[in-house]
Amino acid sequence: MLEYTGEETIGVAPPLIDITDPGDKPTPVDGGTILGNVRPRAITNTTFSLFTTATVPVGKNVVMPLHNTTRAKRAIIVLEAAPGAAQNAIIARCWMDGSFPTPERGLQFKDGGVIELTSAEDILNFRIITCDNRPHVVQVQYFL
Repeated sequence: MLEYTGEETIGVAPPLIDITDPGDKPTPVDGGTILGNVRPRAITNTTFSLFTTATVPVGKNVVMPLHNTTRAKRAIIVLEAAPGAAQNAIIARCWMDGSFPTPERGLQFKDGGVIELTSAEDILNFRIITCDNRPHVVQVQYFL
């Protein structure tokens, strides 16, 4: 895993998932605690476009994870619609347990949709897919 995920990842796709990967393999939670009196602090960010059937490398899955980071404990994700996306449509879906979303299954994202990940496990297990085969932009802010 990378020690630092930052500006060098802007516009760079996260790690690829083999097309033969069955998904549905959540990473176990270690039972750690969250200190309620510690305010999260932004440490880095990244931007990337979702894969489409035209842009996914051969033998890789159109479902995408986030970049690997060993320091981040929380993240905020904002989805921005690609040009040509239908207004007010569901443009992407995600799961945070390692399961692979499909265009029909998963938590819904519309243009400008925001989701907060509150643990390192959620960041590691996050998976997202486009619903309309457009390269929507994913903006991620990571926190300690």
